[in-house]
Amino acid sequence: MTDNAGDKAVQKSASMLEKLNLNERSWKFYAAASIPPALVAGLALWYYSSRSSESTKKDDKKKRPRKGKKAKKSKSADDSAEEKSAAASAAASTASLDANLEAPESMTDAQIDALNQEAQAELAQSLKSRGNKFFQAKRYEKAIELYTQALRFAKDPVFYSNRAACYAASSDHEKVIQDCTSALELESRYVKALIRRAQAFESTEKFRDSLYDFTTACILEDFGNNLAATSAERVLKKLAEAEAHERVEKRSPRLPSKSFISGYLNSFRNSGEEAVATDGENLSEADALFNEALSFTALQEYSQAIDSVEKAVAAVEKTDGSDVQRVADIYSLRGMFNFLKSNLDQALEDLNKALVVEPSHVRSYLRKANLFTEKKDLEEVSSLLDQAHKADSENAETFFQQGQVHFLKQEFEAASNDYKRAAELDPDFVYPRIQLGVVQFKVGKIEEAMATFDEAMKKFPTRSDLYNYYGEVLAEQGGYDSAIGAFEKAIELDSTNPLPYVNQAISLFQTSGQPDRALTLIREALKVDPECELAVAALSQIYLQMG
Repeated sequence: MTDNAGDKAVQKSASMLEKLNLNERSWKFYAAASIPPALVAGLALWYYSSRSSESTKKDDKKKRPRKGKKAKKSKSADDSAEEKSAAASAAASTASLDANLEAPESMTDAQIDALNQEAQAELAQSLKSRGNKFFQAKRYEKAIELYTQALRFAKDPVFYSNRAACYAASSDHEKVIQDCTSALELESRYVKALIRRAQAFESTEKFRDSLYDFTTACILEDFGNNLAATSAERVLKKLAEAEAHERVEKRSPRLPSKSFISGYLNSFRNSGEEAVATDGENLSEADALFNEALSFTALQEYSQAIDSVEKAVAAVEKTDGSDVQRVADIYSLRGMFNFLKSNLDQALEDLNKALVVEPSHVRSYLRKANLFTEKKDLEEVSSLLDQAHKADSENAETFFQQGQVHFLKQEFEAASNDYKRAAELDPDFVYPRIQLGVVQFKVGKIEEAMATFDEAMKKFPTRSDLYNYYGEVLAEQGGYDSAIGAFEKAIELDSTNPLPYVNQAISLFQTSGQPDRALTLIREALKVDPECELAVAALSQIYLQMG
């Protein structure tokens, strides 16, 4: 490889790390990427040449002709004394080595310093070998002691890494990090130490550092290390979740993407019933604003919908509300939007107000259940669903939401029963049928799942989301060609839905490995919804796999 080719390889690796924003620690960056193969080859050649030169010198010494007795006799008395002194010193050193072979750990630092490098290396290896035996016997404290003693004789990266393995077995992650760092300072391309440290970083929830090390290991081994690759994906997910949670905690309330909101709203039959004027009377201001909010919601103009519902709440609160038909619906709708903005406290307050006004308001119970699902309080979720059933035992939405909870808990048979009941109660509610097909695929009932989707597509031939979800389950089963066809049909039915663009892009990339068409589809999705979280995640995934 030429120097230019090496430079390009370096730039590619560095660029990848920069995209991940993980290049804060300079020595690791240079360890991973900055030495081009040509330079490595040059260093190897220099090392080989220097070793050859030393070997030649030794051979030359061996080949020199021996001097005769006459020459021997010509040596001075001083020369003879020096030879005797050197011999005595060598003998003493050998005797000292022999004496300490059995227990080198008892040697003082001064005794170790008096040994030549060869003797020190021999004793270090002896201690390491003994440490290995104790490690295999799971006697980690004794193994740590022996590796520590071995390091007194030789600062070897393997000794640090082996001691780190003992600390890892003892869950002492900070010491694992320290020892692996010491190993990498001695041998910067030591993949085993990188992976071991990455695992320790992951265990201490230092996900960014962990991802850096796993990614560096992938680069050093040309993405051929399966453990490093799968671990990097796992940690990337944890990092994304942790940072998303942090942003939710710190950010000012804001709406997610349109596609996210639409997906949530689709789990309900509608967002509420419009107020209707009776006996020739005009609607109250609050009811008119509520109807306006519903219209904007149907058009996916969510910011305008929020503005209208806020005005509706203000209109309710400036009167006693006696002339308002939809007081509970108004508070419930605002509660839903606050929930979607992650403004959970205000959402809960709104939903409670709705239930005070109308204790049998089923949709408010269901929206509260969604809120407590977000909080991972499934006991409260079950209680709220029970209250919704008491308020209306024949409500299709309640059975569907209950099915979703069973699905999250992987109680697939119970989920399946709930979806079937929801579809019976409201034959025009498409999502119970979609989720029923998904569950059937999950549990391996492929023929039943196909029949469920076929029946749904006959009944709802113009539903883009139905074809999109059908494509997702086909892709999950490995039927990429059929999945791509389903995604194309979904786009044909509704070109404003970004999800089938993204799903088709992922399927194409996984089957063909050619990114151009996939990237074009994702760009189309981002034109439709510039804030689509799934599109951004897919784009990142493809760029990462491309290196």
